[in-house]
Amino acid sequence: MKSGDAAPKRPYRMKARAEAAERTARAILNAAAELWRDHPLDEITLQQVAERAGVTAQTVLRHFGSKDGLVEAALEADAGDIVAQRGKAVARDVPGALEVLLDHYEEWGEASLRTIGLEQRYPAAKKVVERGRAEHREWCRTLLAPEGAGEDELDALVAATDVYVWKLLRRDLGRTREETKAAMALLVRGVLGERRPT
Repeated sequence: MKSGDAAPKRPYRMKARAEAAERTARAILNAAAELWRDHPLDEITLQQVAERAGVTAQTVLRHFGSKDGLVEAALEADAGDIVAQRGKAVARDVPGALEVLLDHYEEWGEASLRTIGLEQRYPAAKKVVERGRAEHREWCRTLLAPEGAGEDELDALVAATDVYVWKLLRRDLGRTREETKAAMALLVRGVLGERRPT
């Protein structure tokens, strides 16, 4: 066999290796996200993530360097999914926007609340929370706030649709999803109503 005959196989092997590494990283990120739904961030161990992903803890470290590195990478991955999920709403369609928001809270609300509870003592949680707040504010600005709305009106819209309002209605008061949506809609319309001509 000529020496040049084996050359085409090397790029193929490198591509296959890169694709396998990407699949492994995605499996690890998915495992971390699944665990985050049910457990506080500070209680999730690299070993738990590794077992759920079907790899070793050393593999997790090789891909992400540390637990904080894994949390930050998972945040980046989830942020794109969350933006895409929330992006399904249409601007100025309050019922539609709240429906999308409640989809997000029903899936991630409990995890978000647990993470908020950790932000003062766990730096990775603080990063997650700060980014979530910024993205929620931008979501309210883009989808709910009327053109030319001031910061006070935007603050009110952010507050009316905050995860703590969802918790108060759904968990503390035991309201149904539809009742929660109706209450949030009243709050949002109350803010928007201040701008309506009398």
